[in-house]
Amino acid sequence: MRRNTVYVAAIFLTVVNLAAFGALLYNRWSNGQPPQPPDIRAQRFEQMKRELSLSAEQTAQLDIYRTTFHGELDSLTTQLVLARTQLAHALWQPMKDTTRINTMLDDISRLQSTAQRRVISHLLDVRSMLNPEQQKQFLAIVLERFSSRSDEPMPGRPSR
Repeated sequence: MRRNTVYVAAIFLTVVNLAAFGALLYNRWSNGQPPQPPDIRAQRFEQMKRELSLSAEQTAQLDIYRTTFHGELDSLTTQLVLARTQLAHALWQPMKDTTRINTMLDDISRLQSTAQRRVISHLLDVRSMLNPEQQKQFLAIVLERFSSRSDEPMPGRPSR
C-alpha cells in the first residue's frame, strides 16, 4: 500500500512538472508577452477631456502636446532603465569601480531631473491653453495624480 502511494505521488509530481515546463516553453515560444492592459494614458486623456470639457480646438492642441511629451518621456524612461541596469551590473562586479558607479549615479540623477523638468514643462503648456475654470479643474486632477500611488510604500515596507 505504501509503495503504491509513493508511485502515485511520483507520477503526480511528474505530471505537474511537465505541465509547468510546457507552460514555460509555451510562454518562451510565444515571446512570453502577457495580454496588455488597456492603455492607461489613453484612458486618462479621455477622462481628462471629459472632466475639463475641452473644446475641439483645445483637444487637438492638447493631443499635439501629449504626443511630443510622451515621446520625450518614453525616451528618457528607456535611458533610465538602461542606466539602472548598467549600475546593477557594476555593483556586482568583483572589483567595484566607485568612480564609475558615482558617474552612473550622476547620469541617473541627470536623467531623472530632466524627466521631472519635462513633466513640469508639459503641465505648464497644458495649463496655458485652458481657461481659468478649466485651470482649477486641471489643478485638482494634477493634485490627485501627484498624491496617488507614487506616495504609497511598496508592499511589505512600512509607511512613513
